[in-house]
Amino acid sequence: MCLNVSELVGKRNHHLLRSIDGYVEISSESGVLKIEVSDFFITSSYFSEQNKELPCYLLTRKGCDLVANKITGKKGVLFTATYVTKFEEM
Repeated sequence: MCLNVSELVGKRNHHLLRSIDGYVEISSESGVLKIEVSDFFITSSYFSEQNKELPCYLLTRKGCDLVANKITGKKGVLFTATYVTKFEEM
């Protein structure tokens, strides 16, 4: 779902990865809240058209919520509506 999310939010994949890396770093540092990063993002990879292995994250529903809460305006509304619908279909 990593590439699909970047398309839905209108970000280049590496920009979304950088944002999620930041969320992961902040979550990992928060000793007070006991946040399990894997409840939001699961480290993964995929193969590009050039057969090159590239990093990505699999997003859980909580991860989608976190990403959606960081996006404002039309893109945020469309992404939220899309991922909520997809999770309901599962």
